[in-house]
Amino acid sequence: MSENNAETGQYSSNFTARRSRLTPIRSSTCWLPATCFLKLTTTLEVAVALRFVKKFNSSFSIRSGGHNSNPSFGSIGEAGIVLDLGALNTISILPAENVVSVGPGATWDKVYEELEKHKMTVVGGRVSGVGVGGLIIRGGMSHFSNHWGLVCDNVKNFEVVLADSTIVNANATENIDLFRALKGGGSNFGIVTQFDLHTYPDYRVWYTFRVYSAEHTDRVMEAYVKVQEAMEIDDRIGFFLSINAGFLVAGMLYRGSTRPGSAFRAFDGISIMSTPVPERYGTQLSVARAAAMEREAKSVRETATSNVKADTKLYADLHRILRETANTIPPSISLSFTFQPVGLSTAKKGQEHGGNCMNIPPESQSWLAILCQWTDDVDDGLARKKLRELVGGIESLAKVRGKLLDFQFMNDASYTQSPLQSYGVESLESLRAVSRKWDPEGVFQKLQSSGFLLSRAGSD
Repeated sequence: MSENNAETGQYSSNFTARRSRLTPIRSSTCWLPATCFLKLTTTLEVAVALRFVKKFNSSFSIRSGGHNSNPSFGSIGEAGIVLDLGALNTISILPAENVVSVGPGATWDKVYEELEKHKMTVVGGRVSGVGVGGLIIRGGMSHFSNHWGLVCDNVKNFEVVLADSTIVNANATENIDLFRALKGGGSNFGIVTQFDLHTYPDYRVWYTFRVYSAEHTDRVMEAYVKVQEAMEIDDRIGFFLSINAGFLVAGMLYRGSTRPGSAFRAFDGISIMSTPVPERYGTQLSVARAAAMEREAKSVRETATSNVKADTKLYADLHRILRETANTIPPSISLSFTFQPVGLSTAKKGQEHGGNCMNIPPESQSWLAILCQWTDDVDDGLARKKLRELVGGIESLAKVRGKLLDFQFMNDASYTQSPLQSYGVESLESLRAVSRKWDPEGVFQKLQSSGFLLSRAGSD
């Protein structure tokens, strides 16, 4: 798209200011009341909305899928405007170019569903119902990041509405600094209204989910490290390990239409409690549906992240820290975390695709998605306290053993953390320079109410 300006542009009658999509899809912290909801349906409407925001110096928040559970991320309370991108959900496949153009309001299951009609796939989210926009600009992880890189690394082009309502493209040859910054830099530079994603023909997946008792923690962690080692050799392997106080859930995946061979042999001989998802062949869509969490409107959930080097004993001891913390909370609160393996090739793939801004350590590691859920408002204080205790315990032990890595994965980070700062001084300063260039008035830093903002990086 050529550059346009919305100052005199016309917009459709579908441009509405109303209370839209008020029911939280994942957590009651996702969506808070607002003075006004602007339900935007076109790129031009987004441009007009930003002009409106600037004119009235109004606080605003941007919502794509509304999946992020951090308080006021994608919502704002009664002091401002929500720019709702949910209706920007078109999915247009360009088979000759091996590209699919997707709006930020689309969900990954719908994207996979459309692509499967053409026997194609895309590098995208792992859970059904998650929105495209927020996942990509914060980095995004697929089950096969060792092969393809992160989700953001597979964007061919971003269509972006800047703070002055100008519409530009950012890609490997045009506005390259903005292109790189949008890959993991969050909502600091503009509003992305279309993502052009590379598509791939290999869409079949072998997978199974197995549950193991906590009494086998040591053996499971030993097997997990062996899988991480195998992933460095065979990038068709996908894996995750969800850790609860009394049990562990191993998600085993293998890209393509062949069995995984010896990829998960390290788990042979470990007694299985249950197999909620038996061995089968499917697609990224069926895997995403199998992994989808139950979403309860009345429940509250908050997340945090940490990052540790691969180490069998550390992994086992982190589970013990979880169990000890879980013993101090009532049944109405639950704590868990998921090991997400990341290999050397994940960082390399990012560079091969034009680079991103995240400065991922080039070594075998696990990104932890740490989760606290509760149902009663009276537990708010205790639940948040215990989540912080768990994160603190994990990071203290990892640091003492020399296994803690600074990098924080933005998609899982808590509002109390600073993922942008974790990218390192050089990357942070580069992102600030990009922000000053493309948003010289600081609209996204001063008027945007929440999110991981550059103006707050290092001050949390």
